Amino acid sequence: MTNKAKILIVDDDIDTVELLTKRLRAEGYHTSEAYDGEQALQQVVEYQPDLILLDIMMPKIDGYEVCRRLKGSEDTKLIPTIMLTAKGKIPDKVKGLGIGADDYIAKPFDYRELSQRVRHWTAVKMEVEERLTKIRQLEKELIQSERLAAVGQTVASLAHYVKNILFGLKGGVYLVNEALKEDDTDSLKDGWDLVESNMGRISGLVLDLLEYSRERKPEYEKCFPNEIADDVCKLSQESAKEYSIKIIKDFDPSMGEVVMDPKGIHRCLLNLVSNAIDACIYDSNEEKKWVVQVRTTLEDDSMVKFEVSDNGCGMDEETKEKLFTSFFTTKEGRGTGLGLLNTQKIVQEHGGTITVNSQPGKGSTFTIRMPYRDVA
Repeated sequence: MTNKAKILIVDDDIDTVELLTKRLRAEGYHTSEAYDGEQALQQVVEYQPDLILLDIMMPKIDGYEVCRRLKGSEDTKLIPTIMLTAKGKIPDKVKGLGIGADDYIAKPFDYRELSQRVRHWTAVKMEVEERLTKIRQLEKELIQSERLAAVGQTVASLAHYVKNILFGLKGGVYLVNEALKEDDTDSLKDGWDLVESNMGRISGLVLDLLEYSRERKPEYEKCFPNEIADDVCKLSQESAKEYSIKIIKDFDPSMGEVVMDPKGIHRCLLNLVSNAIDACIYDSNEEKKWVVQVRTTLEDDSMVKFEVSDNGCGMDEETKEKLFTSFFTTKEGRGTGLGLLNTQKIVQEHGGTITVNSQPGKGSTFTIRMPYRDVA
């Protein structure tokens, strides 16, 4: 990397820029130039340099402020910055180093010294990147191993759920066989419906296990978050209607087309709406008029907020604390807890957050915040 490193030269003096460009390229470096602070900040984003040579006295934004902004950003704070300036007094050096500059060379400078500093800091950058890459890989491996371990360690906790499915299948097969013997069309349909229902539960269980155990990268594309939420509401309408549960949609009209992960969002919302409907079904207060509300909000910090609320049975603090632990469910053999685990996993892979507020007997609200990018 050292002789192929990308160096951004920032100086309002054209002669200095041309001299450094010529010398550095002769050593095999790639270079780009900026002649004021605004250009420098823009070039850092577009060029993504491995090292920055930064003058202090420049128009628009001075070098101190450029350095402060770069070192204050998670995306650019690790780029080595050498301040190269005529302001060579001790207080100037202290100020520069104090705001995060990695090195400081006063003008006029000896190019041989500058060359050694450049070589040193590009080597440091390479080493830091290599270590960060290893750390990220270890983090991924740790998360993956913990996820697989959770699957293995909690298979026993799925036994009751699987047993219920098997009993359902056996019951359905029995009805089908008896109906065939008796030529009973109605019983045949009932039995087949029972078989289909439990086959669907098996399919869902397998898909949930696969989803949870493997690493998934968000599939970013243009989409309309309100349309995703609307489709989830439509898909859930029949199961809600069966139990006289009303689904209310409250979508932000200012929400337009954005770049997100529509498949991941759809899966998350479908899980949450399904859980909200179940919370109403399992509510012991039959005098309630049960409601599930799905709300979208476009927030100022490039985030989309999705909220799924219900006025069902709600949860106490102890239950809330267990929600996102391995295979915890409140459905007593009628669920696995995988839905929420997968929802949390997808949200985190998208760089978002998920929170829950709930009160026993009053209902729950799950809130997902996910970052989005503007459509180019």
